[in-house]
Amino acid sequence: MFFSAGATRYALDAVRVLEVARANDEGLLQLSLHLPVRDLSLLLGGEEEAGAGAGVVMDVSPTLALRVRQVDGVFDCTSLPRWPVQGRLVRLLAPAIAAAIEFEGRLVFELDADAAARGLPRQLKPLERHHREAQSALVFTVQGERLAIPLHHVAQVIEAGAQFNRAPNAGSFLGVAVHRSQLCPVFTVGPLGLVQPFVVLFEVGSDLIGLSASQVEGVRSGSSLAGASVLDVGRMFS
Repeated sequence: MFFSAGATRYALDAVRVLEVARANDEGLLQLSLHLPVRDLSLLLGGEEEAGAGAGVVMDVSPTLALRVRQVDGVFDCTSLPRWPVQGRLVRLLAPAIAAAIEFEGRLVFELDADAAARGLPRQLKPLERHHREAQSALVFTVQGERLAIPLHHVAQVIEAGAQFNRAPNAGSFLGVAVHRSQLCPVFTVGPLGLVQPFVVLFEVGSDLIGLSASQVEGVRSGSSLAGASVLDVGRMFS
């Protein structure tokens, strides 16, 4: 079953779903099972759902009723591209989110019902910055601040669109993008939880990582780098 809560897209094994209910005109959920309803976004470390339109009852112990934004329906996932959560993403999303799948061109998080019931912690710590010098770098802005990444680290610039899914507990870690059939954690050095229109993907060792960007200026070198803070991503993500 596919649904969304907050700004995040989810999939849940349909056999773990006991009931789905739409909210009435007053925004109240009318579930046949009289259970206390918990907000899924809040449970997973995010903000309370502003416009909850549906409720989902999960078959876990104890039974859990969840408030979500909308339910899209039940679809066959057997042939969909699927990537397990691994590497750097394990400590950020696991075990509540077990994998990501691509459905109708959109990246969706696959919930582990039992682990999701235990929730995720909120992110409150900003990403620690380190700086360095560079002869050439890709320059971008975050909320008007001019930043850069040394060119030898840079892999690609993509839009934070359908191939990006926001983490429910977004803070300095914003979410996940898929590129080259690989899940890439996306971070921000700007305001916690604020997703910008672009993602600058770069390599540190064998890892592909992203930084959120408001605008991408392009490759600059020498004096044209003046005024841009060059991030030492190798040290920041070592």
